[in-house]
Amino acid sequence: MLAVAFSIACGSDGNQAGGSKPRVSPTPADVAKIRGIDLSKTNDVQNMLRQLGSGTLATRETLYVDVTGDQREEAFIPISSGGTLGNLAYLGFTLKGDTPMLILTRTLDRSNAGGLRLLFEDGKLVEYSGEYGPQDPNCCPSVLRKTYFRWDGSRLQVEKEEKVPNPAGQKKE
Repeated sequence: MLAVAFSIACGSDGNQAGGSKPRVSPTPADVAKIRGIDLSKTNDVQNMLRQLGSGTLATRETLYVDVTGDQREEAFIPISSGGTLGNLAYLGFTLKGDTPMLILTRTLDRSNAGGLRLLFEDGKLVEYSGEYGPQDPNCCPSVLRKTYFRWDGSRLQVEKEEKVPNPAGQKKE
């Protein structure tokens, strides 16, 4: 499942109170600058790989979206188990000038047998992780925990969490 976010700027006819035209911020020339930086070499990534003790960067699955509102993409890199466990962690980066700055660290709760999945839905960064019930098979948690994030000006913070049924984990009768 892929989520794609589109930004659409709606113009105005300039007939605002006082007759002033709205200020329109031009799209920065370096919207996708973060895509050209090798984030695997950052201390944050190297430290996380050491901390986890296993896993590899799934750079082809990196999520690029603007979550800070600066019209520039941020990068969210998964660290994959390389097996059935899925993603062990995500690291999120923005650029401050030309320097990558860590804005989100998420690691798998080891009491959970499923991996993490980070998506961009309806203008929000959302993390999915499975929660297994006592009768759930290893393949299919019956419940998903959805964690929504918001930008606080310097880091991404948890905005809210909710539990939803996992459509893939529903028992067939």
